Amino acid sequence: MTNTDPTSTSPAIRGGAGAAFLAAPLLLVGGALTSPPQADASPAAYVDSLAADPGLSILSASLFHYGWLLLAVAAPAALTLLRGPRGRALTALGVLGTMIGAIQMSGLLFADWMNAFAPGAAGRDAAVGLFTQVNSDPAMGVWLQSGIVLGLAAPVLLMAGLARNGVVGWWAAPVAALPMVVGPMVGGLAGAAVGAVVMLALYAPLVLVGARLLRRTAADVTTAETTVALPVR
Repeated sequence: MTNTDPTSTSPAIRGGAGAAFLAAPLLLVGGALTSPPQADASPAAYVDSLAADPGLSILSASLFHYGWLLLAVAAPAALTLLRGPRGRALTALGVLGTMIGAIQMSGLLFADWMNAFAPGAAGRDAAVGLFTQVNSDPAMGVWLQSGIVLGLAAPVLLMAGLARNGVVGWWAAPVAALPMVVGPMVGGLAGAAVGAVVMLALYAPLVLVGARLLRRTAADVTTAETTVALPVR
């Protein structure tokens, strides 16, 4: 018979996913670092901040978009790091949630393009009114809240599953929830550059998974896996 381990995959896929895990934090931090400042948390202040510098707003939105996109496509490869059944179900749940959350967050960023250009095209009052109306719709509320919840919580489940399997340490699970929360808070108090450094440091769990995937592309690892996968008589 042959080895039918569902976690086996090609070095090319592992390498691409590993690179994506490393690049996603850089893009997300870049998006936060270039996010236009706003006077307060009101809808008007948010629209004003985006419209004040559309070029910077679009750069920030693009970095966020591609960061979330890379995380969504890379997440399934984390399953290839598992050895044995421990933590498999939890990891799979975390992978699914991370993918859905990242896709939700990526899709929401289209609004930044609209909000950046709407005041110039339709006037500030109309743009703010449209923003307020759209975001008060219950369906949009579900989209936004589910994206935020899954974007924060699902990576914790993913890291907990990997920790249960012994791929990463247990420290990675709680840390995975912090970058998008603690980084901006620190940035508001100590400046954007400091917040970006803290945010990047808190993405260490994703970086570690990326490094683990890249390690699995090494010749000695792929040779060992090929040997295990040979037919057993």
